Amino acid sequence: MILIFDFFETLLNTRSMDFNRGLYVFWENYYQDKCPFADMKKYGEDLFQVLLEKHRSGEEYPFVKVELPLFAKKFGGDKVEMSAEEEADFLMRCNEFELDPEIERFLQKCSQLNVPMYVLSNSGFRAEALMEVLNRFGIGKYFLHLWSSADFGKIKPSREFFELAIETALQENPDEVRENIVFVGDIYDTDVVGAHNAGIKPAWLNKKNESDTNGWATYNFTSAGQLMEILE
Repeated sequence: MILIFDFFETLLNTRSMDFNRGLYVFWENYYQDKCPFADMKKYGEDLFQVLLEKHRSGEEYPFVKVELPLFAKKFGGDKVEMSAEEEADFLMRCNEFELDPEIERFLQKCSQLNVPMYVLSNSGFRAEALMEVLNRFGIGKYFLHLWSSADFGKIKPSREFFELAIETALQENPDEVRENIVFVGDIYDTDVVGAHNAGIKPAWLNKKNESDTNGWATYNFTSAGQLMEILE
């Protein structure tokens, strides 16, 4: 068995989210002498609408690669260069994360059983920043690789994005086959549909107890505590 996980609301839950919490500190550090925060906030809202449009077409809108140069172009100055640690700081200001103890216990059990584990995430933030966040919660050590759509350019349910993870996982685990890969995620249209179309088993962390309209979820759980059933 090989496990590939979604990031947001699967590995880490979001108690609250507000992009402006991160944007305000960014403005304080780099732009308060160039524009009022209200102007930056309004521009951030405009860029969010562009992000939604990109997502509707299946494309990602990376924060560091695309948005930061646009802020510089709009308000002046050089493009801000962010390290993975600084990008993780920004992400964690925007999102108040929490780790479900059941997820942590599941990861510990899988590690004890030597189950290879990976992460495939839709995110405007780079893989290195996402891994930095997982490390801060003490669970990054369980994953061999993490892929973010910010680096790839397309978002789940893109078949090509799934294949990026699947091909690497099978190369690193030559005794395994595609049919033994399980993808754990919480969003039906991206995680279940994408995994099914890629020929791997979807494990739906179905927190809202929604209907599996296509019957594609190999596993259908309403809580993280039920994930142990995958190993049985």
